[in-house]
Amino acid sequence: MNVYYDVALTIQDNDTSGESKAVKARALVKESLMRVVIIGGSGHVGTYLVPRLVEAGHEVVNVSRGRSEPYRQHAAWRNVAQVVADRAAEEADGLFGRRVRDLRPDVVVDMICFEESSARHLVEALRGQVQHLLHCGTIWIHGSSVQVPTTGSVKSQAERVLGTRKRRALVGRERRC
Repeated sequence: MNVYYDVALTIQDNDTSGESKAVKARALVKESLMRVVIIGGSGHVGTYLVPRLVEAGHEVVNVSRGRSEPYRQHAAWRNVAQVVADRAAEEADGLFGRRVRDLRPDVVVDMICFEESSARHLVEALRGQVQHLLHCGTIWIHGSSVQVPTTGSVKSQAERVLGTRKRRALVGRERRC
């Protein structure tokens, strides 16, 4: 969904006799609030995040492997550009960050950064090119909850490979931004 503004204009125009007269005109002007690129947007969080962004008037691009559909169907997905990419292969070739940058985002939301090298690759490609880069972590960086809510000051007890890798990527990204 885009935001439309109804603009009323008064224009001075000369008629055939050379006299100046006011001409009134109206136009609808379309504006998208932000262009948001979501890496891994068709997973659990993206299933709910993407429709909300579209409904808020943002232009959304979902970058994914193209292997899965959102968990819940929503009409907003018809307005989402889909880009199929193999992140690991493209990072190995040094292309993924540039590919995301070339989508001309205002904001990038990275849902699937699991390696510090991936975070570094994306940050380097996007530095100075986007307004915001959001790295989404996982609750598993803290391991099993022994304190609820768990805050960033609690020492990590990551038990799963996923949580350990996400935490390394997050800490690495914080040092570079």
